[in-house]
Amino acid sequence: MKILFDSYKAGKQIAFLRKNKGITQEELAQRLSVSPQAVSKWENGHTMPEVSILAELSKILGATIDEILLPTSMIPVNANFEHVLLPYNEIADFSGRKWPRSIAWPAILSAIKLFMGLECHKDSRKRQMNDDTEYILQSAYTSTCFGYSWGQEMPGKNCLAVYGLSCEVYDSEQYDAETLMYLATENILKGYPVVVEPKEYEDIILASGFSYNGKVLKGISFLDGDDDKNSVMSFKQLYDFPGWYKKKVKLILIKPSADKVSVEDACKEALCEGYRLLSNEIHQFDQPLVGYGLIIYENWRNELRMENEKNLETIDCLYPHIFIHYENKMCIKQFLELCIHTVSGIDRESLETAISKYDELINICEKALNGWLTENPKDIDAARSVRQGFDYILRRSKGLETEALYSWASAIKTEHHIPLTAN
Repeated sequence: MKILFDSYKAGKQIAFLRKNKGITQEELAQRLSVSPQAVSKWENGHTMPEVSILAELSKILGATIDEILLPTSMIPVNANFEHVLLPYNEIADFSGRKWPRSIAWPAILSAIKLFMGLECHKDSRKRQMNDDTEYILQSAYTSTCFGYSWGQEMPGKNCLAVYGLSCEVYDSEQYDAETLMYLATENILKGYPVVVEPKEYEDIILASGFSYNGKVLKGISFLDGDDDKNSVMSFKQLYDFPGWYKKKVKLILIKPSADKVSVEDACKEALCEGYRLLSNEIHQFDQPLVGYGLIIYENWRNELRMENEKNLETIDCLYPHIFIHYENKMCIKQFLELCIHTVSGIDRESLETAISKYDELINICEKALNGWLTENPKDIDAARSVRQGFDYILRRSKGLETEALYSWASAIKTEHHIPLTAN
């Protein structure tokens, strides 16, 4: 009986076997010493591999030559395959605090470290421990805890470089949907997750799987302001995210990098950058309560004064800013505590003084959150009373942070450039 050879079916079989092995066209081409275009032509049925290549091809794909060239059963052209990349090492259940953990990017970066199996802190069963330490460090590396804003741009190089990773960013305004899907699936097939960051306020996706040729990503989500989402880093249950490629997004491909930055060097840089940002007294943003530095205190007090002039019964400038303020000061204090044990050559006594000032500031804030800030004022007079109390908190907090920054500057041996006075 004569067996008919079908180059189209053989090409589809090569493509299926290659994808099933998690190999890209470029990787297959490199291993066979041919061009990626040659592999593409094979898979499209335009040409077939030379006889001299078939033996090596069958070895790479884990199939006999007959199974490649004469497949007994054809995979349907429109068949849907799900591909899920699992964490490199087992991850223990969440062991940190769910609040405050309101900013998405520090949480995403912490999750990437866990996913890649890079966390050295492990429990008795050798599972990676997911506590608050990495969130605190990434809050500083990203400069999130030094400012006031829900949304952040893609973090700088040190945030991923401490893990030996880097990234490539593709904007949906410059690349079509098909290209974005291809890039996402190829990166996952290479063993690295992807991040999809919408330009509107909605879930940021950390994806490690896909189906429907990348039209559906499988992963977990994070969201600025949602402490619960930013605390859950379990890859045991992945959620489906269809239609992501139709939105205005940034696709961020996580990649390996040869340029690794030590935690100590990243902390040193964050200490210097944090001092620079926090000591800022010139407002540079459109919104008064968005930005960096001591100037925020004066902006905030001015907002309170304007609300009093308008005889408002509600205090519009408190929420969510007071929670951002509290979380940021908490993260700053915890970051400085970590630096005492991480950064060599630092003036520990000065840094401990700065920590004590932030501790006082946090205690003041906690009393406010647990007291009269938990209920809305009943009338105009009650609102004025709350604003008066909050104005005192802001004045006292600015004085404490000014003192903290003075000691901070001594700790990192930089020039003091803020007066040691409080308004």
